[in-house]
Amino acid sequence: MLKRIATTALLAVLAGGLLTSCGGSKAKPTVPTGSLTTLVSDLPGVCDAVSFPFNVTDISLTGASVNGQTIGGTTPINATSPTEPEIRVNLGCLRDFTTVLNVNTANAGTYYYAQLWLSEPELTFYDPTILPPNPPINNAVLTMSPLRFTLIPISPPLIVDSGHASVLHLDFDMAHMIQSITLDPSTERTDVTATPEFTFTPITASGSQGQGFGEVDDLVGFVRSVTNVPPGYNGLYNGSFALQLLSNSISDAPNIPINLSGSTQLYGFSQLNQLVTDSFLEVDAYIDVGGNFVATSVEDEYVEDPNTNTLGIVGPVTSVTRDSSGNVTTFNIWARDVEPNDAFVVALDTIPEVLVAPSTIYQFSSRNVNFANLPFGPANITVGLELVVHGVVTPPKLTSSPGSPYIPTQVNAAKIYDKLQSIQGSFGALVQVGGDDKTGAFTMTPCPIMFQGTPAMVLTNNQTVFVNLVGLSSLSGLPSQPTLIVKGLPFYEGQAQTINGVPVPAGALVILAKQVHQLQ
Repeated sequence: MLKRIATTALLAVLAGGLLTSCGGSKAKPTVPTGSLTTLVSDLPGVCDAVSFPFNVTDISLTGASVNGQTIGGTTPINATSPTEPEIRVNLGCLRDFTTVLNVNTANAGTYYYAQLWLSEPELTFYDPTILPPNPPINNAVLTMSPLRFTLIPISPPLIVDSGHASVLHLDFDMAHMIQSITLDPSTERTDVTATPEFTFTPITASGSQGQGFGEVDDLVGFVRSVTNVPPGYNGLYNGSFALQLLSNSISDAPNIPINLSGSTQLYGFSQLNQLVTDSFLEVDAYIDVGGNFVATSVEDEYVEDPNTNTLGIVGPVTSVTRDSSGNVTTFNIWARDVEPNDAFVVALDTIPEVLVAPSTIYQFSSRNVNFANLPFGPANITVGLELVVHGVVTPPKLTSSPGSPYIPTQVNAAKIYDKLQSIQGSFGALVQVGGDDKTGAFTMTPCPIMFQGTPAMVLTNNQTVFVNLVGLSSLSGLPSQPTLIVKGLPFYEGQAQTINGVPVPAGALVILAKQVHQLQ
């Protein structure tokens, strides 16, 4: 309500100024606008903070301030709705990833400041010291303050041009948000204090239509509608579909059009007219100079149906059970995201049991990242891997007979995807360095306890992007055990073998790296 009053007052002041200067009987001139897309991401921090969600309830931008008076501004997100927006963002899902927070229009002009309001922050740790039958979930008592920010500098200022696209990047910094973690042994309560740390930075378009504002990796969402082009259409794109993102939001989750080009790679379907609503997709895309989202690859994984409890569960594996051949028969997964969100079937931040069968299908997303052509199957799953599990969910229940055990939430897996993920850890040693200084391998020790000390062999190729690094050789010149974030596809390899000329020991985690990022 305070925000509505403040916004109304601001509009009234602006309107009053226009009427005073232009005359009360004159119509207001049409204000030129441009499109504005806001992206959100996170720089990882605490290794075992698996889930760190909160609501974004307002983002608005203002121009310069003269004598304490704001001389221009945008309306808040969701300004036409009678209720506050609640766009749910989880930093645990955004470790070195970027997704869309909002797509809207903005008045042409220069914006120097942003306003950001947050609400309902939560923080959950993985804690293996919690004894069964309780799950290893530590719901911390989080105090995060402040939650409302005004006059945040946009650096450099954001320029919105009439009829053109602009992109603004909101980047959180989990590494510096958490100020203190205190455990009370008598109550086993974990108290955490945090202060939001973030920056607003405009992204400048560069190059041709195919370069634009850059890539957005692994957008996860649902198809809400499909737009097929008519016969003989000669436009820039070959149709589009509306992708619903951040579906755990209570209201106003972003719903963005994804365009297909002649080079878009399609998996799980071959024609746009085969794509149906409620299909769960993973999409790699870029934003062109016109502000359009253009898919480079689209993976149609499964059609979810909440009426039959057919859902997609996204999160890391916390434990596995294997047969004598080394194949998983069951495993537990942290439900960090449930698509579509249905708390009555699978509550967020719980740990369902996944049951696999001979009919279960195994696949990996972001197929271009699998440059070593590694297979993914029941033998390649281990703790720590981020998976997408599609199947029918049976809610938890107590059996009827006295003394019978509690049956947890169970998922009969129809399809399991190895998901592109970011893994944080300490650099170990260089194994191979190619002549291009990009192709090769190095060892790394993942820092999350969930990995249980599993050693990792990171393989790179000439397409791997190095951030804050020149290339592989620069790793050897860094201080002892620098912290790295490797974004890639992980595969557990139970048997010793050679992959792309690199010897891999038995029981290692092989990460095919799309990006290697050194934290500074």
